[in-house]
Amino acid sequence: MAEWSHNELRDWLAPTPGKKRMRLGLENVKDILGRLSNPESSFPSIHVAGTNGKGSLCAHLSARGAANGVLMGMFSSPHLVSVEERVRIDGRPISSDEFDLALSEVRLASEKEPEIEVTYFEKTMLVAMLAFRRAKIGRAVIETGLGGRLDATRCVHADLCAITTISEDHMEILGPTLMHILREKAGIHRKGAPLVMLNPEHSDLVDEARRIIGGDLIMHSPENLDSPWVISRSMAVAIGEMLGWEIDHEDPLWPGRDSNTYRHGNNEIFLSAAHNYESILSEMTRLKEPNTLIIGLTKKQDLHRVLAPVKAAIERKMIERVLILEPKHGRLPPENQQDVIEALGTGAMVSVPIDMKEAIELASSISRDKATRIMVMGSIHLVGDCIEIIHTGNGDLDPILQIHASHHSPCF
Repeated sequence: MAEWSHNELRDWLAPTPGKKRMRLGLENVKDILGRLSNPESSFPSIHVAGTNGKGSLCAHLSARGAANGVLMGMFSSPHLVSVEERVRIDGRPISSDEFDLALSEVRLASEKEPEIEVTYFEKTMLVAMLAFRRAKIGRAVIETGLGGRLDATRCVHADLCAITTISEDHMEILGPTLMHILREKAGIHRKGAPLVMLNPEHSDLVDEARRIIGGDLIMHSPENLDSPWVISRSMAVAIGEMLGWEIDHEDPLWPGRDSNTYRHGNNEIFLSAAHNYESILSEMTRLKEPNTLIIGLTKKQDLHRVLAPVKAAIERKMIERVLILEPKHGRLPPENQQDVIEALGTGAMVSVPIDMKEAIELASSISRDKATRIMVMGSIHLVGDCIEIIHTGNGDLDPILQIHASHHSPCF
């Protein structure tokens, strides 16, 4: 096997500057999987799609499967701090060495004649398939990247599928209406495999889902609608029952999505990966106390609509000050700070710190003066930047990146 150094492999993994970072389609990934002897066929998968909450559902499913004695693999994106988080076995991100080993196999396969070009997302998904096969997992939970029908993850062997919410996001890619978005996400369905779908508010979406999925569709209508996190748990319980997972699970750690707060000095910091209209509306509606908000978003099709719930929270005095950052990472470029200021309106008290460190320092000062909680919201990479800052000096980040307790001895 060809050998490359860690830096050479990571340079190859990184998106090529100036090139399109996202591609919908399955042929390239199918061909690479074939060259790798189809690792995705070595284990059954639960395939999860949805606009919001799909990563949370995956985390709950991994935790529940592990609690019931199954060695679980989980593929998710994006990551908070390091790319290894995208590939978890028994709740833990795989090691850098394990990631590199699988990545070298992917590179070797892609560079065989005829050479096959693969994107960053596709490379990480292929790494996951190899790592899962090597670890001899019992089941995988696979989160789609975008849409479903033409997402690279559609290539996995799934005997059970799930769709969380259907709402407005990536409409410039998936289609101009919720119906178009539903059709793309429903494309993860495999004939004969049950598909559990969170009951949408619109009856026409239910009718269309039944038309596409037929008798394999199982609607999930949770009794408790208090928070997206609670809804994700209820879906995981329902899906677990279908697989015979009767032992209850402890809530996984899922920073930015699990509704946990963190301490930094004397300050309480709430992390939220809400980044589109539906998720931001949910967070702003549930505010019960004044907050100092640190926000940073990637490009949106309609920024004014996306930020309307924040503007309303400012008017309700639930947001005292807004600190605006531009996320440094991600598939899409950041929203310009001045555009965010304009979308928030003249009633907003705003500041534009240079980075997360300065933002937290300024927010801490405001929090002391105004007796507010600090809230960090937006791009998952922004949440990751905050995690790194508030855990500086605490040593290893592994405890916060391991989503649930390990139930197996390391075997990879």
